Amino acid sequence: MRNLKAIIASVVVVLAPTISVLAQEDGDGPLTASWNAVELNGKPVEGLTLDYTTDKVSGTGGCNRFNGPISIEDDAIQIGPLASTRMMCEGKSDVEAQYFAALEAARSFVIQDDVLTLKAEDGHDLIKFKK
Repeated sequence: MRNLKAIIASVVVVLAPTISVLAQEDGDGPLTASWNAVELNGKPVEGLTLDYTTDKVSGTGGCNRFNGPISIEDDAIQIGPLASTRMMCEGKSDVEAQYFAALEAARSFVIQDDVLTLKAEDGHDLIKFKK
């Protein structure tokens, strides 16, 4: 157990410079951040979340919970593949499918005035989040 804590601590130290833009330290724990989506593909949304812990993402698509890996280097980002629960929620499946697809399509990010924007490979905005 002591070795695992040492490994995790060293990974956090190594990754901290590249992920500090998206995350903040939470006491003695890992780097973390929580974001709420406010716009998806140019349309306002509610109930979509993104929680980040070092090299993993999780959250909700409005109905189902999801999780998966995340990789960040400078302003480049790679999320997924994502795994999610499979509950049926009437009226939410289309937005949720778009959200999960947009997360996996994100290739870069920008943070400006407490707004995180995930962008597609061609540079157009996919998702905007607020803390």
